[in-house]
Amino acid sequence: MSSLAVFYAVKGNVVEGSDISQCENLKELTTFGIKYNIGHYEKNIKKFNPNIVVINCAINEENPELKWAIKKNKKIISRAEALGKLCKDFKNVIAISGTHGKTTTSALLSEIFIKANTKPTIHVGGILKSCGSNFLIGDRKYFITEACEYKNSFLSLKPSFGVVLNIEPDHLDFFKNITEIKKSFNLFLNSSKTQMFKKDDFSYIVKSKQKTTIFSAKNVNKNEQGYYFDFYKNEMMIARIQTNFSGLYNVKNSLVACAIANHYKIKTNIIKQAVKNFKGVKRRYERITKISGAVVIHDYAHHPTEIKKVIEQSKRYGKVLTVFQPHTFSRTKKLMKDFLNCFNQSNSLLIIKTYPARENEIKGETAKDLFKNIINKNKKLLIIKKEKNILKNTKNKYIQYQQKSVLNIKNLKTINQEKIKKIYLKNISYSNDFSSAKEYILKNAKNYDCILILGAGNVDELAYMLKKYKK
Repeated sequence: MSSLAVFYAVKGNVVEGSDISQCENLKELTTFGIKYNIGHYEKNIKKFNPNIVVINCAINEENPELKWAIKKNKKIISRAEALGKLCKDFKNVIAISGTHGKTTTSALLSEIFIKANTKPTIHVGGILKSCGSNFLIGDRKYFITEACEYKNSFLSLKPSFGVVLNIEPDHLDFFKNITEIKKSFNLFLNSSKTQMFKKDDFSYIVKSKQKTTIFSAKNVNKNEQGYYFDFYKNEMMIARIQTNFSGLYNVKNSLVACAIANHYKIKTNIIKQAVKNFKGVKRRYERITKISGAVVIHDYAHHPTEIKKVIEQSKRYGKVLTVFQPHTFSRTKKLMKDFLNCFNQSNSLLIIKTYPARENEIKGETAKDLFKNIINKNKKLLIIKKEKNILKNTKNKYIQYQQKSVLNIKNLKTINQEKIKKIYLKNISYSNDFSSAKEYILKNAKNYDCILILGAGNVDELAYMLKKYKK
């Protein structure tokens, strides 16, 4: 919303808005003459008296500013509609969609286009470290944007080049099932002049009326800097690409960015340089600090698939303490079964109270429910005798469930002990706020090599609280 506000201000509109709390993105708005309010109150919108009101998906019917706008018969449009109208100003609209990887892929593609001096206009869901912003005002030839499927938002875009990175169950408070999700992604692709979608693990198809091309990453290998792979167009090798980040999933993100850049005839040496020197995006596997010898990393991962992959990525450091803040109650409930298994590779787990976003709390969907269910899941490992030890700190804010494993000798012959290590969480804890979570992390950091802080809500605040701590 903040970058969208800037785009409309640059077009000559007087823009003002409200948000529930102060954040880094808001501070930049004043540079463009945009006023903003903290908190949603009728007096905010009444004083400004806008012609058009733009709302995002988090705004419900009880919002006092929206209620005033309805009462006054103001023109009300969604964020998706506003973005769709903006897209009409550009010759080429490149829209990146998918359940995972949108921000990193969009940011990486943006870096390539910037390096090629194409002067792109950029609208992404994270802060690019190279420019310190989530947007860039360029000319009207290229517009690079993320395309979100929630409430079919991306169907407002009608892009020149539409990308689907991957499809998994998510946003199940809106979609009924995976079939409905796939249908929406197909509609998005069909609205795009040129389509890009997955063929297999390391291959993507680019399809237009004129031709169909297959781009692939072959001979994928890891080195000290990150991963490198051979970039193929159909069956012809174009270049060897070196990335500077870990995580095998980022090879796929890099492949897609390289393929789009090649499609738009950006020189190969420029693509190679931009990918190799990519500085990344804030909140995407961002190294924050080091405490008691343990590296602190924050990532936006909030879906079970993302969580599993980022934990696996972090095991290279050694013992991992995962700190997770669930994002929305509906996601926790709908994907509960997957959440119970996605932390298996972590040595210990601290769950923090749910970030509600647009939702009200519903029984059975909270972070504490997830905490209890994971404990119950661990209890079902009958091959291990468990000792339950509930610990509470002086402020009574966090609960720790500690299990001391004692192998049952009778079953040793039939047990794969390595498998036990992978699925057994020694410490499972719950915290109701960031203050107690910080206390818990500082107390236990010496026992781990990596503190992994995950979530799409405001859990980044906890990561930066740790950064201020000196030890």
